[in-house]
Amino acid sequence: MSDSSTKGWRGYYLDVAHRFIPADLRQDVAVLARAENVINASLLAAIAGPAYALVYWMLGQELAALEILAASLVMLLAPPVLRLSGSIALARDLYLSALFFNMVWLSWFLGGIRSPTASWLLTAPVVAMFLGGPACALAWLAMSCAAAAALWGLPAFGLLAPPLPEGPMLDMPLLYLACDLGLFVVVLGFVLLFELTKTEGFVRLQSAMATIHELAIRDELTGCHNRRFLLGLVEREKERSDRSARPFCLCLFDIDFFKRINDTYGHGAGDQVLRCFAQAVKGEIRASDAFGRYGGEEFLLMLPETPVPDALVLAERVRIATAGLRCATETGTGGGGGGDAELITLTVSVGVAAYRPGEPSAHTIARADEALYLAKALGRNRVQCHEADEQLPALVPDSRPGAEGGTGCDQLTGLLSRKLLRERLRDAMRRASRNRRLVALLLLNINGFKEINHALGCEAGDALLSQAGQAIRQCLRATDSVGRWSGDEFIALLEDLVFASDAQAVAEKILDRFGLPLVVGGRECFVTLAVGVALYPAADCDLDALLRRADSAMRSAKRMGENSVQVYSGDWAQPQSERMALKNGLRDALAQGQLFLEYQPQVDLATRRVVGVEALLRWQHPEYGLVAPGRFIPLAEETGMIVPIGDWALRTACLQNRAWRAAGLPEIKTAVNLSARQLKEPALLARVLAILRETGMPARCLDLEITEGMLIEDLDANCALMNQLRQAGVLVSIDDFGTGYSSLNYLSELPVDILKMDGLFVRRLAARAGAGADGGSRDGRSYALAEAIVAMAHRLGLNVIAEAVETPEQLADLCAMGCDVAQGYLFARPLPPAGVAAMLARQGGIELGTGADAGIAPLVLH
Repeated sequence: MSDSSTKGWRGYYLDVAHRFIPADLRQDVAVLARAENVINASLLAAIAGPAYALVYWMLGQELAALEILAASLVMLLAPPVLRLSGSIALARDLYLSALFFNMVWLSWFLGGIRSPTASWLLTAPVVAMFLGGPACALAWLAMSCAAAAALWGLPAFGLLAPPLPEGPMLDMPLLYLACDLGLFVVVLGFVLLFELTKTEGFVRLQSAMATIHELAIRDELTGCHNRRFLLGLVEREKERSDRSARPFCLCLFDIDFFKRINDTYGHGAGDQVLRCFAQAVKGEIRASDAFGRYGGEEFLLMLPETPVPDALVLAERVRIATAGLRCATETGTGGGGGGDAELITLTVSVGVAAYRPGEPSAHTIARADEALYLAKALGRNRVQCHEADEQLPALVPDSRPGAEGGTGCDQLTGLLSRKLLRERLRDAMRRASRNRRLVALLLLNINGFKEINHALGCEAGDALLSQAGQAIRQCLRATDSVGRWSGDEFIALLEDLVFASDAQAVAEKILDRFGLPLVVGGRECFVTLAVGVALYPAADCDLDALLRRADSAMRSAKRMGENSVQVYSGDWAQPQSERMALKNGLRDALAQGQLFLEYQPQVDLATRRVVGVEALLRWQHPEYGLVAPGRFIPLAEETGMIVPIGDWALRTACLQNRAWRAAGLPEIKTAVNLSARQLKEPALLARVLAILRETGMPARCLDLEITEGMLIEDLDANCALMNQLRQAGVLVSIDDFGTGYSSLNYLSELPVDILKMDGLFVRRLAARAGAGADGGSRDGRSYALAEAIVAMAHRLGLNVIAEAVETPEQLADLCAMGCDVAQGYLFARPLPPAGVAAMLARQGGIELGTGADAGIAPLVLH
């Protein structure tokens, strides 16, 4: 129990009451309240029962007194029953039954419905309301009404008359008065006891809510306000300032060289530094100020009704107090924690900005951040006020869209202004020259912005600019800078780059983000960019020259089409690389029908008939012509376009297979390659089966080819996927076997149907052709490897397809090994659908030879 100095009689009573309540009933507040009410009712019975028994004894009604004592004793059994059974309902019903019996018996004994205790029938439903709720109260109210009706009806209809009480009756009016007063006292006592436990529950609930609220608004590490709550306080102060025209200031603190502290002494020391700094600031600020952790090693202080000069004085006081801090940290390496204590000296940089009536609070924070950036650039350990706030801290900003007003913050987008961008660029170039690290300047122009403004209106155009600026900001690191350079142009400044390609990667990331629409005025707008990139250090390049180079590269990108990136090189922008052109054009290739499929026949070497085709993806680029798959498939993998392109290829191949069968041609299988990106898609199985249903192609005619390297990356998941595909009737092939892992252990575990021998092994068979003409002078190793692959596959129950068969000698070797199927230029180059149809149509009358001397001729259809 608690100490008596901190716990009154209420606490002692509740402690005793809780001894009768099982622990599991104390977990829920509502259940605990019901259980406490049972204890309260029993306590009331223990007090009131003997008192009323004494009254009736003094009135000469000994039998009534004994009945009251017996009923009170039963009611007192409710708490032990609750403790032993753990059932509130059982204890409650025991109590109410004894109470109900007591009142009914007394009323009948004292004369029926006219007796002084008849009104006490009301107590059972009233007490039931507290003990069991409305449903319980209604049940006992019905019973009380039935009892009252019986007390009246039995004598009234002559069925049964109540007994006359024996013994002298002193004064019936006195008895009525005693019963009425007793009823009032009992009800009042029970309500008071209920209020006692209810109030205690509310106190506990209020305490718990206060704890939750404290956790919600406090930073767990430092104990000061967290960012979310602090920004809410700033927003409320903004509203008060707008109403009262009283200024307030924001101070943004950054602990200097905090990352170095973390790296040198460990994160534990870093946490201790944050706590020490927070305590130091709390000791310097006023009670009305709001202070909290803004993020990482940054803290934000709001000074209500404080002009700039006073804010600078307070910020300087905090800076001086921080400089005097010495944070102790353990630097020993032993496991017992007995390391030497080392003192860490701290300094802090401070940016100060004043709120300007009417502006968003985010703009004030942005100006404080700009001032902080300047303080750090000037050497750290200093207080810096934003230059626009030094003279006119309460000046209302220009409300025109895009007006800078000298604030250093673009009023429309909230990004850095042109002036501050130049300052940051100058500082970044200075650091880049000193540190020998690259700085990249990205100039981003929104294509067709004038048309958007004209079509949707100026307000929609402003909203689009604001969203575009935020989208660019989200693609950058926290250390990068971004601002609005002019009407529809933005600049992103990337510092501390290792490779020039890093800048291009960021530009491509931004372009990918703008592949998603921006919502303006309830409409979705697809926006494209032209991005020019200029790098520093570079020969003969100052700030203005760097800006001109970025502008030149951007204009060159604009000429190349939508969503293009140009990197400046030499005296002019380098023509856009083929890689970037292909990468940017993949989406258009799919939408504009530039992609198509060709099919290479696969020939059964036993029957010399075409039994299948492999679908091969091609791209007819409007500028580069026919693009080889090896040039654009990796780019499609990088951008994620391989997924929609793969779906298109699978659907197109299935439709073509169905068209051949519909034309009366023999049934053949179609092999389609799956990429690594497709294999990782969780919905791949569902998409494959859906395409088969849509196109009406039998699952047995589809062969999905997967390279062995892709399969081994996630063996368990891929095995499960292939099992599901095979259960659906789809064939699965290992493509390019022999160029990846080539593990017998893996191969034995993979649920596949076909093994495709890589063309490398087949080409090596041709290398022996000059060694002799008798066929017995084969290159032993090459032949042995290929033969071993075929034999191994057959032992595992797999069919073997040989790729890149180009000479009769290769074909003869493959036939000797027992290879099942082959494909290559010896039979046919990749053909359009009509070429395959013509081959299948003629196949019934064509019989291929068995070797060069037997008249095997390459069947090449152009």
